[in-house]
Amino acid sequence: MRSWFKNIVFGLLPKARLKEDEAIILMYHSIGDRKDYFSSVSKKSFVQQMEYLHAAGIPVISLPELIRRLKDGQLLGGAVVITFDDGYEDNYLAAFPVLKRFNFPATIFLTTDLIGKEDKRNLSRLNGEQTREMAQSGLIYFEPHTRSHPRLSQLPEDEVREEIVGSKKAVEELTGKTCSSFAYPYGDYNHVAKRLVEEIGFEAACTVKEGLIHHETDPFLLNRNSIDRSTSFVQFRAKVSRGIYMYEKLKVWN
Repeated sequence: MRSWFKNIVFGLLPKARLKEDEAIILMYHSIGDRKDYFSSVSKKSFVQQMEYLHAAGIPVISLPELIRRLKDGQLLGGAVVITFDDGYEDNYLAAFPVLKRFNFPATIFLTTDLIGKEDKRNLSRLNGEQTREMAQSGLIYFEPHTRSHPRLSQLPEDEVREEIVGSKKAVEELTGKTCSSFAYPYGDYNHVAKRLVEEIGFEAACTVKEGLIHHETDPFLLNRNSIDRSTSFVQFRAKVSRGIYMYEKLKVWN
């Protein structure tokens, strides 16, 4: 859907606060001004978005806390969870200071074979020192996102297992903390990948499908609302409200 039309639709949707038994997970990637990378969000926009969450009094909780509430059957508090995929260095340089300013926790899913390297877009990834500093802050949680970021549904089972187990081991060795959640690269999974994530011992896994989180949500298929270069402030406000639920319903009806 074209951005201008999405702005109109999101602008018309009521921005009702989440119910106490609902939550939302946001998915970011890079925070910077790379206009050649669709998933990059400018620091100015990121600051505006975090300021809005703070000013609106929307509770921001960690992903482990959300998983705990789901597991224990507790109210989700109408909360927002912040996540980042891939582990770009600008998460440390640009996002981390903003998160510290508002005391907002976040989870970063690391593609572990690229730690301390540059990717094909010449975007630098977090190095070990930066990762440990963020992990020790008590504000940032690190979880695995496979070793090489493949489409898991296209791999044989033994390779899927190695991608998941290898990245889990790498993150745990780097941070000294046990990993409890996983993010499917590209949101791509099949029954084999989902089964392995559960068997390996994770408590939850994230997709890229948009929508709300509630107690009927499969913990191994958690929805996340993508925030990227095309996300206007109007769209952002809807994506942290019940507006996203109404938008997803409209898409189904159409």
